[in-house]
Amino acid sequence: MKRYFNFVLLFLVVLSFTTLSAHKLDIDNSNKQKNVMVQITDTTSDDAVSVGGDLVVNGVVNGDAVSVGGVADINGKITGDLVLIGSSGKIGPKTEVEGSFVNIGSSLDIDRNAVFHGEKTFINLGPINRLIGNRYLRSYRTTNYHRNPFSVITFHESSWIGMIARFIICYLLALALVVLFKRGTNNVERTMNISPFATFLAGFLVELLIIPSIIVLAVSIIGIPLIPILILALFVALIFGGAVLTYMIGKYTVNKIEKKNVHISLTVLTGLIITSVIPLLGFLLNLTNVTWLNILFVSLNFTEAYILITYALGSVTLSRFGTRIYKEEIKTNEE
Repeated sequence: MKRYFNFVLLFLVVLSFTTLSAHKLDIDNSNKQKNVMVQITDTTSDDAVSVGGDLVVNGVVNGDAVSVGGVADINGKITGDLVLIGSSGKIGPKTEVEGSFVNIGSSLDIDRNAVFHGEKTFINLGPINRLIGNRYLRSYRTTNYHRNPFSVITFHESSWIGMIARFIICYLLALALVVLFKRGTNNVERTMNISPFATFLAGFLVELLIIPSIIVLAVSIIGIPLIPILILALFVALIFGGAVLTYMIGKYTVNKIEKKNVHISLTVLTGLIITSVIPLLGFLLNLTNVTWLNILFVSLNFTEAYILITYALGSVTLSRFGTRIYKEEIKTNEE
């Protein structure tokens, strides 16, 4: 347990710093909730913060208005900053923002009559938007889309060609990473094998810190240029860790059926096929329109994705992007 102490302590310090630095958001105020509505006749005395829900502002917000991974409908006055991260929605003609307007990876319909007195910052994260917020969960309830945990490309269920193309892209990307970065792959794999608990804990803490860190950087304004770097690092960690996990699952399966000297390309393919079984079954069963089956496989798909993503982020974090083996370095330091 002592071997995990320094790691846990480091993340607790970072978490504490992030929480204390978020004083502008007033985390404990009553307006921080999933759905926040400020009617035309309403005037808030504090910030309005919505995480994964709806942020509706038709009245006056005496503070900052923040939406993370939700839906924003802004058509009122905001005396502070307007920060939209990984959200969607619209900004109406009666919108007036006295502070800065920060749009990070959001899809918005902005009326040309909206007034912004402060600085405007737009950062388009493209496919990395999926790492922010819970819009991918909303899509399961409102559409018939299905996604592979490590794919950043979305196709409609009617597009079989799209599904095949997505599978091929994931396969080629995973194979390329495993082949080109053999030492990094080995370090990530060994870290995951010998420190599974620490790996999952690391991934969980990274996920826990993503949104607070982005909010703090966005609201501080001077930290905005660091947001793309943070998101890019998460994206690289997710893709690389996912590739190694796919390879590990394939190797484990191949070893179980006692096949020797199997080429790495077949090993990666085997791993990707196994991780795609649940999404594929969910896709097929969705065509039957049986509600309880759809709910079951959405839940299974989400659980699988969460476990894989958590281990992917954790293994790459602990191994410092494949540059070391976590537990072995601890032993070396202790000696």
